[in-house]
Amino acid sequence: MVEGSGGGPSVFNRGLNNIFDVSLPVANNLVTFAYYILSLPQDERPKTAAYATEDDPFTQPQVDLARQLLENGGVKTVYYHVYPADTTKDYSPFANAVVTSGAQVVLLGTLLPDLTAFIKTFRQQRYNPVSLIATAGPDAGTDFIKAVGLKSTEGIFVPNGWYPEANNFQNAQMVQDYLAQYGGSANAINADIAEAYAVGQVVQQAVTKIGSINNAALIRELHSGDTFNSVQGAVRFDPATQAGLSGQNTLALSYLFQWQHGTFIPVYPSFAAAENPEYPRPQWS
Repeated sequence: MVEGSGGGPSVFNRGLNNIFDVSLPVANNLVTFAYYILSLPQDERPKTAAYATEDDPFTQPQVDLARQLLENGGVKTVYYHVYPADTTKDYSPFANAVVTSGAQVVLLGTLLPDLTAFIKTFRQQRYNPVSLIATAGPDAGTDFIKAVGLKSTEGIFVPNGWYPEANNFQNAQMVQDYLAQYGGSANAINADIAEAYAVGQVVQQAVTKIGSINNAALIRELHSGDTFNSVQGAVRFDPATQAGLSGQNTLALSYLFQWQHGTFIPVYPSFAAAENPEYPRPQWS
């Protein structure tokens, strides 16, 4: 099975060798943010961090890996909490605990509803971390703006594995074809489209190479160590000679996005950046 999403660690630790995820492994989503923070000059780098995340296989692994990287880089953890994924009404205890921690940088494993609650609490308490990132929510476009207000979006980060202007294989053509078929604007194209499209690209390339749609032959090819091209970037799965095959894309890269002056733009790594990251983020107005 070749999939475009569902790349949590719990999917790939079951000993299966026939599941392949063409997208960025979930756990790696916040790695680029951690690298960005650690790339800052020592006198600008935050010294403390707070982490709060849903108990969810697609948010907690991201937060935990970023925490490990930041701690190894000397950023002290002053708050860490995992709350039930079925929490739907009151996030204030966790948000207030982050505020009380006084952390300089905040990493949240959220979707839009809980992120909205965190931001509202931070504003009410006049708590201004120098940097704030969430696993999801800031990427919701107009829904995010409506939820928190345009001014409150300023400087907030989110990771993403694709964006419409990415200089990747057939990406410009896919965007053009999508807009011709469905209309709208490029920035309104959901990343799910790119994930699904990449599945078709990888399967097509594998089938073309081996001249077969036999499942066993396809599995061998996908585990061959060959590199495939996609709208999300390069794709390579664990080779068949490697112990502990996972089917994760070992070449996928997380892009770091940020809201700046009402626009959602890529800011890191530098080769993909439309602007430099805004750091420190401005205080709530």
